[in-house]
Amino acid sequence: MGEFCSVDKRPEIHLGDLVEALASLDWKNEGQAQAIAACLGFGLNPSLPTTPPSEIYDRQAYRQTLQPKPKPPSKPPVFIPPVSEPLPPLPVTSIASYLQKSKTIAPAFTNKPDWLNAPGKPSPAKPELSVARHTLFPERTHRHILAAALSTRRVGHEIDISKLIAAICHREVLVQLPRRPEASLERGCDLLLDYSSSMVPFWEDLNGLIEQVGQVVGAANTRVYSFDTEPTKAKCWTAEGDLQAWQVQKRPVLVATDFGITGLQGRASLNPAWHQLIALCYKAGSPVVILIPWPEHRWPIGLGGYPKLAHWSPQTTAAMVKKQIGLGHWMS
Repeated sequence: MGEFCSVDKRPEIHLGDLVEALASLDWKNEGQAQAIAACLGFGLNPSLPTTPPSEIYDRQAYRQTLQPKPKPPSKPPVFIPPVSEPLPPLPVTSIASYLQKSKTIAPAFTNKPDWLNAPGKPSPAKPELSVARHTLFPERTHRHILAAALSTRRVGHEIDISKLIAAICHREVLVQLPRRPEASLERGCDLLLDYSSSMVPFWEDLNGLIEQVGQVVGAANTRVYSFDTEPTKAKCWTAEGDLQAWQVQKRPVLVATDFGITGLQGRASLNPAWHQLIALCYKAGSPVVILIPWPEHRWPIGLGGYPKLAHWSPQTTAAMVKKQIGLGHWMS
């Protein structure tokens, strides 16, 4: 017969076996009894039921617990200045100085005026009252006067009905509709100022005329020249510092002069340079307007009808100037 191998099969341990084993133990004290009860999952000392945290029922307190707590303010850092390097030691021996004492510039004693030593305080100086000077063309009328004197005519926008009717009646073929002329200041102005010795009382008025013309025509559209007695030698300084002579161009020329009038009686003798100025402007088609500060009975004779003369005084009005010039100067 063959040999059979025996297999040792041990039974599984169940809870009843554990109870029987624990029941067979001979416990002596309370500690052993609690240990046996702990093995079975029982405790001799019942514990109280756990209470939920109060934050669950208090929503506001619960939200505060969820929010991050603010950090305490940090103290600013303390900056310690860097330690400077120690200075190099000075030499033991002294160095000779080459400085020399200069002589006193101011005198040691000054002669004081007698009023300084007088008793009492000196009276304070009274401010001088400046008298307002009125310009020859008043502020309320100078714009209208200068605009009438320097205006030129150009083709306007309004249709000239009278010329249109005349052309239709004569059966003329019109290439374009006739337009009425209108006054314009687009050509600017050449301002020639006489700074001769006879015009010394009017030098401030000459400077004021520059500002008045610039307000009407525009400072950038005004070229200012000065001369002494002879207007054809008028010159001006450019922005580059060069002396530029006046040359006639196709634009109005405004001259302020007294023609060398001195005294209160008689007329001034006309300088030949004025005839040259008028001839140059007439050839170039530039209108000439001459402002004279003296009354009309003092004006020189022999200028002709081309230059327009106007009295440079507060009594002059724009209507007087328009009576001579009309709507504006004709320029081709």
